[in-house]
Amino acid sequence: MSKIYYFAYPTPTTGGDYINIEHVTTLQDCGFPAQMVYPGERAQHEKLPPNSEPINEIPFTNDDYLVIPENDAPLINSARGVSSKVVIHNLNTYYFLDAIRSLGKLDQKKFDTVLCVSRVSAAMLVDSGYTGSVHVIHPGLPDYFSPAKKRLRIAFAPGKLPIESGAVMAAFRQMFPEHAGIEWFPLMNLDRKELAKVLGESAIYAAFCNLESLSLSILEAMKSGCIVVGDYGGGGAEYATEHNGIWVRASEVIK
Repeated sequence: MSKIYYFAYPTPTTGGDYINIEHVTTLQDCGFPAQMVYPGERAQHEKLPPNSEPINEIPFTNDDYLVIPENDAPLINSARGVSSKVVIHNLNTYYFLDAIRSLGKLDQKKFDTVLCVSRVSAAMLVDSGYTGSVHVIHPGLPDYFSPAKKRLRIAFAPGKLPIESGAVMAAFRQMFPEHAGIEWFPLMNLDRKELAKVLGESAIYAAFCNLESLSLSILEAMKSGCIVVGDYGGGGAEYATEHNGIWVRASEVIK
């Protein structure tokens, strides 16, 4: 019987890492033989599903599927030699194209199937010249992302646009001194349940997104009942409307 293996890093840190975990746990709940595999000899991290194993211990067969991330050029290159079928989980087309640039060329006979997180991401991939099979699987969100008792606090993730986020925060305090006491909470060094708690209690989410295929953080903020203000980073065009956010470019510090 064929098995489904998702490549993972021992410590999940990005939205894409958590989307992969959700894929595997959902497949397992539906009765499919799916598990995560990770590099090295380390014991599996407690945040990966229980049956995760080192990739070098897996006896891949021609009927198996190995799902790999889009942004790791050495991994994509080494996957050419794996006996199983290989599927690329394209969580960000910008990063995928950059990885392909590093490889020189993508072997579309070996990598003939790509999963995308949004229609925007899939269209960008096809427009760039990829001719293999493309499937869109929108990510789900855990139930612990939900509104709680709100307070007047602005949550934001400065990681991708630290200069822009700092500039907006400083301009806000300068232009509206009467609101200088409002807390700006940087979403950094939090595990996912801690992140959900902060979003659930925050009234506003300031979005500083850049080169996104979807922007999971915005969807998490929406599900947590935040008023979303800011930039959806491109990929959010699939869902961003005048009814679900106040959308401006991150560079528009004074708007």
